Amino acid sequence: MIPGEAINLRAVERRDAPLLHRWFNDPVLMRGWGWSAPVRSLADVAGQLEEWLAREGVWGRPEALIVESLDGDPIGLVVLRVDRPEARSVELSLLIDADHWGRRFGTDVLQTALEACFDGWGVHRVGVSVEEDNEPALALYCSLGFQEEGRLRQAAYHNGRHADILLYGLLATEWSAHEEEETNAVTHSGRLGKTLPANRLEDKPISHAGD
Repeated sequence: MIPGEAINLRAVERRDAPLLHRWFNDPVLMRGWGWSAPVRSLADVAGQLEEWLAREGVWGRPEALIVESLDGDPIGLVVLRVDRPEARSVELSLLIDADHWGRRFGTDVLQTALEACFDGWGVHRVGVSVEEDNEPALALYCSLGFQEEGRLRQAAYHNGRHADILLYGLLATEWSAHEEEETNAVTHSGRLGKTLPANRLEDKPISHAGD
């Protein structure tokens, strides 16, 4: 279990197959994840799970993690696919269940995953791919220090139109600099009588009636 502020990350297990099958066949979720492939069968999802578990044994860390609320409810998925083992480079994909959109979980999930990668597993680079019109995802990645590295022109296709895919990356040295800035901001805001910098306060989950 990897703790965040309002979430925990845990390695995927075989019992997660029905949950992942539901998520992978939700067109709204998959559109946000940048996935446009046909519906996936439960057997296909179970096969994907076995691949993740096999690579977990090879790399000595989970390749896929379920995001859970502090109450233990599953709310998302993080995939950390090894891109170049010799370079200690991984590609990160993040999915949040649509029922939990708008509750500011994204920053907490991504920051927790990055802390595990850089501070725990010795990863050198984390890369992400995001469609050019996915402004919330772009804002999230940039807020944590990701830098634009390239563009795949018209590599995505949805609703009858092509779109570019933007490539972003974050290096271990850049993450360290970001963490130092965060620490300095917390120290400074503490002197001003605040407990957290504004961007972290906004990322707290929002309470709704009936939650």
